[in-house]
Amino acid sequence: MELLEGVFATTILAVVVAGIARWRGWGIALPVLVAGIIVGFLPFGPRAPDDGGDVFLLVLAPLVFGEALSSSFVDFRRLRRPILALAIGLVVMSSLAVGAVAAQLVPGLPLAMAFALGAILSPTDAVAVASIAKRVSLPRRVVTILEGESLVNDGTGLTLLRVALAVAAAGALTAQEVLTVLAQSVLGGIAVGALVGIILALVIRRGSDDLLANALILIAPFPAYLGAEAIGGSGILAVVTAALIVTNTMLTDRDFRGRRASVAVWKQITFILTALAFFLVGLELPATIEELPAEELRLLPLLVIAVLVTLLVARLVFVLLMALITRRDARRRIGLREAVVLAWAGTRGPVSGLAAFSLPLGVGVEALVDQSQLLQATTFLVIALTLLLSPTLGLVARAVRLRADDDGDTGAELRAALAARGLAALDDALQEASLERRPLSAEAEAIVRSRLTIDLRSAEDKTGELPVVADGTTTVHDVWALERIVLNAQHDELLVLRDSGWPDAILRPAMHEIDLQRSALRARNPRATD
Repeated sequence: MELLEGVFATTILAVVVAGIARWRGWGIALPVLVAGIIVGFLPFGPRAPDDGGDVFLLVLAPLVFGEALSSSFVDFRRLRRPILALAIGLVVMSSLAVGAVAAQLVPGLPLAMAFALGAILSPTDAVAVASIAKRVSLPRRVVTILEGESLVNDGTGLTLLRVALAVAAAGALTAQEVLTVLAQSVLGGIAVGALVGIILALVIRRGSDDLLANALILIAPFPAYLGAEAIGGSGILAVVTAALIVTNTMLTDRDFRGRRASVAVWKQITFILTALAFFLVGLELPATIEELPAEELRLLPLLVIAVLVTLLVARLVFVLLMALITRRDARRRIGLREAVVLAWAGTRGPVSGLAAFSLPLGVGVEALVDQSQLLQATTFLVIALTLLLSPTLGLVARAVRLRADDDGDTGAELRAALAARGLAALDDALQEASLERRPLSAEAEAIVRSRLTIDLRSAEDKTGELPVVADGTTTVHDVWALERIVLNAQHDELLVLRDSGWPDAILRPAMHEIDLQRSALRARNPRATD
């Protein structure tokens, strides 16, 4: 009961602070972290749970799942090479570099534990990076790379952490054993995640109960994570894989009515868990520092600065090398301005903090538990410093003159394409009705055609409200029938545009608008079907 009361109190405080930050127009990460630090110094109030393993699972799995649901499988696939280069190559390089520095600075620290610190701090944070990138209006391509990297590198970093802790516990592993652990983690995680994702996709596509489908999606992170861990796979890779399959299925299945509800619920869950994770990191920081012996406390500032500088330099070197290697490839090229911004966008967040909670449990060797406290304190302070540096990303983007995409023409082009597809579907429906000798009301045709023509000519924004008609139920039902056909055709057009390379960041708002219009249509006519 005390554990539950502590979790509830911590969650309430975290959400209240995060809500105040949103009200003020700030990012939530830094204010919540600072609030957690303040509460941690107080002699009263909630404390971080003692069982870091439970925290790791209950917060991290659904948090990563929610982050992945907001990403785009199509955009990820299109930019997979730079994303995977950063998510795998940079994580390995950063882990080795940080591990080498930590091993040199901390007397008696085993290499395995030093590399565990590197593995913990190598992943960037999806929520912090995405919110900052969007707030400073970066190009969509850069935002997609950063979001994709921060999702996949969680799995890479935690897989390397698994290897490092296995070496620390066993004392030594052969190269074959290390490769076996890596392969088992990656392949097992992806396989379990794909299985969970495919099952959910079948429920979405073939089931008729949207409430049940969304309920299964809500609990999906836990069987995905636990199933992968049970066979030695990466639970985080399983969660990300399942989420990417689910989000792609929800976008492409026209008949799934639970899409809007699922998106809304997961936005709220991600918000709560992000606030809770940052608050826990801040809450644990004072106690972790206070428990350090005097010699480690004196070493801590030097270690934190050295690790932070190592992370920044490793990221800068890696991204500039990427830009140099891809400069002659028009499809994969990373421009110098993009490279500078990508190099500076290295904010760490909840994944690193929650991974640090697992250190004493993961080591399994009593003699190394005390050393893990120094590594935890280093992790929490590096997270705090990267969050302090994160607002400067906008300054860097402006300094190199990297500007956001101008979506004005693109948005107008999209609305025109949807209007044209709608008019074509309207003509086909009228022709089919005429051939079947069940002609539709001429006034209903005029109402729907008028709306689409306005969209085509002026790209005027519409709210989805159906016009009021005056000649009785026949015309009303004909309007509903034609609107349903038009909306279905427009949804299909969005999928065609998506397959041809249009980014989901442009298409998703239009799909949301179509979902709203469908909901309005069903509300006015319960007999209307999709």
